[in-house]
Amino acid sequence: MKRLIGYISFGIMLSTMLLFGMWNNVIAESNTGAHYVLGPTSQRLSLVPGERYRSSVYVSNPNSSSGDISVVLYVSPYGVTNDEYDPTFDQETNYTEIAKWITLDETELTISPNQKVDVGFTIDVPDDAPAGGQYAAIIVQGVVEDSQQSGGVNIKDVAAIGSIVVADIAGETRADGIVIDNAIPAFILSNPLRASSTVRNDGNVHTDAEYVLQVWPLFSGEEVCTNEENPETSLIMPETERYHAQTCNLPTIGIFRAKQTVKIFGETSIVEKMVIVCPLWLLFLIIFAIVALIIWLVTKSKARKRQTETE
Repeated sequence: MKRLIGYISFGIMLSTMLLFGMWNNVIAESNTGAHYVLGPTSQRLSLVPGERYRSSVYVSNPNSSSGDISVVLYVSPYGVTNDEYDPTFDQETNYTEIAKWITLDETELTISPNQKVDVGFTIDVPDDAPAGGQYAAIIVQGVVEDSQQSGGVNIKDVAAIGSIVVADIAGETRADGIVIDNAIPAFILSNPLRASSTVRNDGNVHTDAEYVLQVWPLFSGEEVCTNEENPETSLIMPETERYHAQTCNLPTIGIFRAKQTVKIFGETSIVEKMVIVCPLWLLFLIIFAIVALIIWLVTKSKARKRQTETE
């Protein structure tokens, strides 16, 4: 149960990390109030079957005013469950075999205040390792001494953080994907404009999908917002679909031209649309004006008809 709670905690942290960008490390707070830091957030490796590789992560205790922090380290599979990319750490697939190939140099640490400890690990790639993407998580979880249990048994704290290992295994690979949805709304009531897309990876290797959103006033070439020079990217794992959204803050009222470009495995999808920004109060005002105009026209028509009948 403690490990399950840790998975849930880690899932929330990782989802936030993936949503808001690349971090150099992640931070967790234990039940005791102490903080510990793990880095890097992720590392990408190119591996060859039959060879051995060395890498490392680090764990630090940045709390100068607190005492020592005890943590445990272990390796778990890493995968996702839906197009929102909710992470999982307990489901073994053909793409999580690497979790069995990783051996940590240390599985328990006690870290003093302001101390940073490097933890090496070895990846022994089997000769028959499947080509393509492989994914695992090196998880660090705080431990506390439970004096209420017999013998003062160490139990896992709920705060868990992890470093994702993203590996390419050499061999016969397939790079195949498609943009299955690319959408921009034609009408919004308030900011921000939200352009969405979904891509699918049909291959056995991961890739970075690329997203560009550009918006101009209807009668101007000066961009309101653009990320053309620095496109957003997201990791797309094999045999998965991933939803992505980009946003742009526009003036409160106006008509704009919007263009979203999505790329995966060399395929490009472009959608362009006119976008009307109309706040709710203005919409009500327009509806009221239209209704009032209709009533006035009907009333005037009836009055003219009565006058004609009288004559």
